[in-house]
Amino acid sequence: MRVAALLVLLLPAVAHAQPERLPRYEVGRRLKAFEAAWEKVDDPAARERALAVLPSATKQFFAFDLPGAGRTLDLATFALASDAGPSAGRQWVWSLDAVPERRVIDGAAKELAVTVRPLYPVKGERPKALELQLWFTNRDVVTVRPREFPVTVKVPVPPLGDARGLDRKLYFLADGAKELRPVPVGVSQVADLKARVAALAKAADGWERLETIEQATVRDRSRVLAGLVAGDAPDSDLPAAGLLANAEAMLDGEPFFTAARHGQFWLSVPLGGKKSVPCRVFVPKGLDRSKPVPVVVALHGVGVGASAFFEAYGAGRLVKECEDRRWVLVAPECGLGLAAPPVAEVVAALGARYPLDPKRVFLVGHSMGAALALDLAAAGGYAGVAALGGGGRLAKPGALAAVPVFVGVGDNDPYALAGARSLNKALAAAGAKALTYKEYPGVEHLVIVREALPDALAVFDRAAAK
Repeated sequence: MRVAALLVLLLPAVAHAQPERLPRYEVGRRLKAFEAAWEKVDDPAARERALAVLPSATKQFFAFDLPGAGRTLDLATFALASDAGPSAGRQWVWSLDAVPERRVIDGAAKELAVTVRPLYPVKGERPKALELQLWFTNRDVVTVRPREFPVTVKVPVPPLGDARGLDRKLYFLADGAKELRPVPVGVSQVADLKARVAALAKAADGWERLETIEQATVRDRSRVLAGLVAGDAPDSDLPAAGLLANAEAMLDGEPFFTAARHGQFWLSVPLGGKKSVPCRVFVPKGLDRSKPVPVVVALHGVGVGASAFFEAYGAGRLVKECEDRRWVLVAPECGLGLAAPPVAEVVAALGARYPLDPKRVFLVGHSMGAALALDLAAAGGYAGVAALGGGGRLAKPGALAAVPVFVGVGDNDPYALAGARSLNKALAAAGAKALTYKEYPGVEHLVIVREALPDALAVFDRAAAK
């Protein structure tokens, strides 16, 4: 019922709102900017102002009105800074985005076409002295004073030199109405780009089945890179040059993903035949095979991907929390959330590479991911589960009677509040022995993860210590 209800909400929007390119990157950047500002402001009044604005953004996300959501996120960021509404000039400056023609370019490229356009319309006069600057290096800054939008600018690309690839930043500065707004945009530069991506794809096509994490990763990466070469726009900055170089190194057949490498990784786990599940993973430094560590599996909501727990959802707070505890974090791609990803298989495969404790695997999910996390936990085999901004009905709530469960929801969340309250009652009635339920005043659907994570992890800490 949870899936069906959400599809009724989403599918009409999908059918009628498919522009040539959904500005997911541009809206995602605004969400990260809002979350970064939220982390710096602890004034309750400022946060209350922002929370009053945010519910519109959730509604716009679900309606696929991404430009509207971007505008609302900007307004929420303004609200954190001041109780005075932003001027038209400031809104104009913030509305602008620099959109590169390609996010991955060949090493021989001399320039890159970049189109600057407003993400959303702004009421009021555009600043008369509006000036745009774009550059890769401060030696080659292109300055434009546009009379109208969109405007396309060719930005000089610095030479690669002896490097086989570099993950660069294209810098964009909008200057107008006494408002300066610098924005970095990830662009990767790769020597012999098309030939190398084609060679990677050819190697992957030669495998009858995906036997290892490395093979699955190479195959999935080759597809992502081919899409970027063709002009696909990623949802967030991807270090494509580094991802390609690492994938090429994986062709030697040796294990690449081991406890000797720590940090954040994009990898794919083989599921038999040519099936796989892409994941983003954090591995802490100094893991010891004789001392297995807990694992947190994070399941994202509809409309975002696995990177949400690394770059958003509280400015990537879950990564920092896992790093502080020296726990492993795994975020598999969940798609539209029609079915839970094969978490048990993913953890088992990663457990062959990293010292993971199979008795201390925790699940956390947001929105639709919360429903998936609860369904998985009810099937057994998990040390605890946290449902944030979601959950709904369970077929057998008694299956979670002995499992530590945390349910967190904002009392200003029209999408999840009723379901969370019903879930709490059902679990309590089923005799849940380790149930924690908490409502967060004023919090809506987007901020709940950031606000509830410390409480959810406190539940995991207690369970992990047993």
